[in-house]
Amino acid sequence: MKKLSILFITATILSCNNQESTEKEITIINNDTIPELRTDVNSKPVANFTQNTGDALNKDWAFRVRVYETSKTFRFVMKIQFEELEAVDTLIIPNLHIQPVVELQPGKEKFSCIAGFKDREQKFREYKKVSVENNQLKITTLKHYGVYATTK
Repeated sequence: MKKLSILFITATILSCNNQESTEKEITIINNDTIPELRTDVNSKPVANFTQNTGDALNKDWAFRVRVYETSKTFRFVMKIQFEELEAVDTLIIPNLHIQPVVELQPGKEKFSCIAGFKDREQKFREYKKVSVENNQLKITTLKHYGVYATTK
């Protein structure tokens, strides 16, 4: 009986020391880390894409997309030009609790580009496609993004 009790106590102690670690990595994000309004708005484009149209008579004609900051941190203005056509659109970047970084990448078609942003892992996220179809400017929203928070 004594041997059985010692065996039971030893097994209990060993099983208590053999617990799996249940630590979870939790990232706490403070919503106040990035201000909603900019104190200093850059008047120069933060992103720029230019492709020459190849017009022999009008050498300055191009397909241009320029992105500018606004007074709101997560809102940008996109100014688009193709030859003599002009358009303006907005980019509203989700608040990922990092400074937003807007980027323009070439599209698959001639006279097209993809406007997007970098996420927390610096991965490019497509947002809008700007293109020329039948000599008209076209802006297409490729994806929608949202940020949500859960509380437990």
